[in-house]
Amino acid sequence: MKRLVSLVLLALNLSLAQMPAYPENTLGLGYGPGKGIYLQGSALLPLSPLGIDTGLDLQALLSQNPEVFALVKANLFPGLVLMDLYTSVGLGLDLRYPFGVHLGPVVSLEVPGGALSAYGGLGYQNGFHLAWGAGFRLYLEPLALEASASDRYPFLLSLLYLW
Repeated sequence: MKRLVSLVLLALNLSLAQMPAYPENTLGLGYGPGKGIYLQGSALLPLSPLGIDTGLDLQALLSQNPEVFALVKANLFPGLVLMDLYTSVGLGLDLRYPFGVHLGPVVSLEVPGGALSAYGGLGYQNGFHLAWGAGFRLYLEPLALEASASDRYPFLLSLLYLW
């Protein structure tokens, strides 16, 4: 029973999302304990091959050790339904400074008032590397509050403006 509870808690922690699979226009600030303040935003891209929505998510750590993260995503399956909840599945390519590049799936599950999202990618960053991100976004139109975790930071709390 303890193992089952541990696996469920692990799955929940991994499903708490960072940036949803579907593209949005946002701009905001985030704070990660031990890391500092992040400037972040996302935008719909005007590029739409075969009618697929595309977007760009950016995060920049504003500290003495700068980090920049860019996730280019394509929302391949925007209208899936899972247990009466809308689900989006896409493909993301993340680019990082200092150098890193990863490719993998991006998944979002819309829940009442918010969205759970997760990202996983395989790639290179000082050798073979597994990138991941997970979080929850609570929509308080026109604002959103997001709590997330990733391989880049253990916890990040963000306030975003949506337009």
